[in-house]
Amino acid sequence: MSLSILMVGNSLTAANAMPTMLASLLGAQVVAITRGGARLAEFSNPLTKTGSRVLQALDGDGTQTEHGRFDYVIAQDMSHLPATNPSAHERAVAKMCELARDHNAAPVLYGTWGYREGSAKLKKLGMSAAQMGQLMHEGSLRAAAAHGAIFVDMAKVVAQMEDADWFYATDGVHPSPAGSQLVAQTIADALRC
Repeated sequence: MSLSILMVGNSLTAANAMPTMLASLLGAQVVAITRGGARLAEFSNPLTKTGSRVLQALDGDGTQTEHGRFDYVIAQDMSHLPATNPSAHERAVAKMCELARDHNAAPVLYGTWGYREGSAKLKKLGMSAAQMGQLMHEGSLRAAAAHGAIFVDMAKVVAQMEDADWFYATDGVHPSPAGSQLVAQTIADALRC
């Protein structure tokens, strides 16, 4: 029986059809619920459209096994929240982990990266790429550890690259197709452990 995965996130998840890349790498069924610009808190709130969709996906049609419909729920937060508001990020991770476990799925936090040095959005935040990457790493690591989520630390992966320009799309925020492939591979490797 192949793995079944629910992915929730925004355009950093949806970019370049990354969930399809992950499905191919793992031979898994991947259901992606995304909304551009969304914060993770939306996905665990049944009063939002995205939260309602997540709950519907988790509940399924009532035919899932005693182990639940999904093996994993992979969650991704707004692109800078772990760096700029780590307490809000941790609250959202806590709720998503609880929701995943309530449906017998293992929670996975897909932590994103700092913006590319020189990008307009990084300048607007008033920090360097290294500072943002470190804050992203720390905020997501703390949240994942506190709530027992498997952690995919893309901030650390990107920060350790000698030249990360190829990882980014032209906006310096989103991943390029090769960047999305690396994200999918890193998630796949984490789930194989």
